[in-house]
Amino acid sequence: MTKAKSNVMTDFGAPIIVLVLICAIMSGLLALTNKATAPIIAAAEAKAKEEARLEVLPEADSFLQVEIAGLPDAVQEVYQAENGAGYTFSLKAQGYGGKGTLNLTVGIDMDGKITGTKVLSHSETVGLGSKITTDEFKNQFPGQDASYVSDIKNIDTISGATRSSNFYRLALTYAFEAFDMVKEAA
Repeated sequence: MTKAKSNVMTDFGAPIIVLVLICAIMSGLLALTNKATAPIIAAAEAKAKEEARLEVLPEADSFLQVEIAGLPDAVQEVYQAENGAGYTFSLKAQGYGGKGTLNLTVGIDMDGKITGTKVLSHSETVGLGSKITTDEFKNQFPGQDASYVSDIKNIDTISGATRSSNFYRLALTYAFEAFDMVKEAA
């Protein structure tokens, strides 16, 4: 029996070329899919943010974005209600999952009282830290001011998830810092 001659190109080169071509084609298809869906995803995110602003500041009719320098790093966006009802603050603060993993919106009226809070996304522990999204937890904040939020003793923390509660409280203090800056600039 004769032994077939080994050819480096057919034994190694051809499979490598085929795999590279498959990867290139799939990457191209993923890029096209991303390009086609990016505007749809951006529109859905913008709509969710607008709905969150209206939820946390229900007295508002519409919003104007406020540009101000020197805001705390966690504060991503500030909007003022056009009817003067107050401000909303979009925050990406540190959560149990790390920096920028707690994404929430806070409404503060012109008197410096919280009108509402809404967690848009988080990486807290399911069934424990994730309780920061429950009405039972977040309903303790409407009507409260910066002095209430600054003292941890005032906050009804979630049993077993005090770190998540503290991260939430800290995010609220950033919102109040931004509120003070916006009020001072107005």
